[in-house]
Amino acid sequence: MLKALRPWLILLGFWLSTGAQAEARLAIIIDDIGYNPIQSKRAAQLNGKFTLAILPFTPHGLTSAQLAHAHGKELMLHLPMSAINNQRLGKGALVSGMEEAAFLTTLRQDLNTIPHLKGVNNHMGSRLTQESEPMQWLMAELRPRGLYFVDSRTSAQTKAFDIAKRYQVPTLKRDVFLDDNNELSAIERQLKRAITLARERGAAVAIGHPYPATLEVLERIEPLLQNQGVKLVYASQLTSSPTEVAAPSTTSNMPKDEGFPFCPIPPPPLLFKLETNVDLYDKTGIMPKHFFGY
Repeated sequence: MLKALRPWLILLGFWLSTGAQAEARLAIIIDDIGYNPIQSKRAAQLNGKFTLAILPFTPHGLTSAQLAHAHGKELMLHLPMSAINNQRLGKGALVSGMEEAAFLTTLRQDLNTIPHLKGVNNHMGSRLTQESEPMQWLMAELRPRGLYFVDSRTSAQTKAFDIAKRYQVPTLKRDVFLDDNNELSAIERQLKRAITLARERGAAVAIGHPYPATLEVLERIEPLLQNQGVKLVYASQLTSSPTEVAAPSTTSNMPKDEGFPFCPIPPPPLLFKLETNVDLYDKTGIMPKHFFGY
């Protein structure tokens, strides 16, 4: 009897061992948390395993982190890094040309501003992520802290992902930006693209921002994921995958301009106004371009 059942038992064991791996998984990271309290709160209250990336030294970064953690979100540090276009980054930025001591002092201060951190991803960084030495300093600091790193891939020439692997830092890289085009229909298309990639590869990483249109799409994501057989997971749940989660992004998936409206950061003089006047954000949730002086 047992001999006759043996082939079926083998098949059952194989199915049980591979079933979990066969499930398509999608991690969605929401960047730029900490400036707009209304949008940060709305992101924190999303249903599901979203990962929120919080900027250091922002007016509402700490309270947003505490609220998001209370709502079961995974938290990352959204670490400002110098960009090719030299866009202003605000306090806590890691910039090209920094000495190692200054780099590490700034990095440690940034990490200490946000509680409950599980990982780090780069804010801007099209210049710095191309530089080997600063990325080595970064990964050497993250590894003993047990933090993972997500390469946002703001440059096709980034070295961050490969250096993270070399330093044995759990790492991922972004597949899709959800809202370079901040219209509802465009965000929906990008989300479906991310879901398709997750189904094809088994896993994918998407990055968006706390714009009202993006949050509106994400607030009704659950039925779409269920229909497509895709599970929303924290970014950390993909870092343990034995295979490389995200294939190298193509230049066609790079932001056309790493400045506005991608990851907008207001200049320091606006910080006080932002605490008292959220109307500085236009109806899309983006800081109006003329405030940047470009």
